[in-house]
Amino acid sequence: MQRFITDERTGIQYELIGDYYYPCLTIENEEPPTLTKYGRMRERYLREHRKILYINLLTSGKLYEHLADIDTSACDMAEYLIKEMARKQGVTEELKGKDMMKWIGLMNNIRACADEIVLNDIVYS
Repeated sequence: MQRFITDERTGIQYELIGDYYYPCLTIENEEPPTLTKYGRMRERYLREHRKILYINLLTSGKLYEHLADIDTSACDMAEYLIKEMARKQGVTEELKGKDMMKWIGLMNNIRACADEIVLNDIVYS
């Protein structure tokens, strides 16, 4: 008996293991995207709290596409919110030059607020 055979109708290759032919199925070896904290947090949230959705995305091969979309949306929203909040609160480069510690404190508060908004609106929804 041949070790490998190919079904001409479907094009699937089979390998003889013991007495049975098993299909040689492989997943496309595509490099998953590099995710920032938002994509990784979304994955953890899905894995821990939305298990059915996580398994469906994983088995359909769309998990990393979904995570990359969430990651991009969250990063864009965070960047926009930080710029707008800084503008409205008067946090400028001039302030950075005058009082660096005050600028750092204000920017840390702005980033924390923007982070909370992004997590609640995009990542954990």
